[in-house]
Amino acid sequence: MTDTTPQVSQSDFEQALQADESNFAVYNASDQLAGTGPGEETIGGDSPVDTIVNVGKTVIDLLHNSASINATEYANAVPAGVDPMTLTGWASEPGNISRHYKASSEWWRVWQADYDFQVGISYYYGASHNGVGRYLDYVAPWIAVNYLPPDFSVDVHVIVPNHAMNRGDANSGPIAALPIQLSVTLNGFFSHLVSWSRHYNAEVVGTGAGYWH
Repeated sequence: MTDTTPQVSQSDFEQALQADESNFAVYNASDQLAGTGPGEETIGGDSPVDTIVNVGKTVIDLLHNSASINATEYANAVPAGVDPMTLTGWASEPGNISRHYKASSEWWRVWQADYDFQVGISYYYGASHNGVGRYLDYVAPWIAVNYLPPDFSVDVHVIVPNHAMNRGDANSGPIAALPIQLSVTLNGFFSHLVSWSRHYNAEVVGTGAGYWH
């Protein structure tokens, strides 16, 4: 069955970040858990749980890693004012989206480098609050290294807003969607000759869907 969940646009992501910037000074994670922060437009009802927030991290870095690793910090998308630990019905396995980076060259091309690694985002999804909604938790980047030359490393930088989006409606109830900006940088021994950066937008959804843009 085709998943018709709409994809986040660049303007949606920028609007979410701008909303955060205007509220950072007075609105923090403890405000969110207490339900005292500014409201988000609700879809599918006017209950406080229709407002979906990220009470985890908004910036996550995996720096100078030359081996496979998962981030220990994470973001989420849960009902405002609700302890994420009270949500039930998580999928048995996390969702994943990833990108694969691989290069090989002739041995004499000393200004190039061979590498083979993946970068991705994992996330738990599908939980509800009192039987309603589908939310996200433990949204975090990871790196899986098949091969990197000595003295090479991969840096991953993730930014998410602290206001998630609600993709639900009156029939489905709240469906969490978390927009993500991800940057991948390969740092090489030969400096700029083999170093590069890539930048992406992505979205993960409480249904289990995930998209790169």
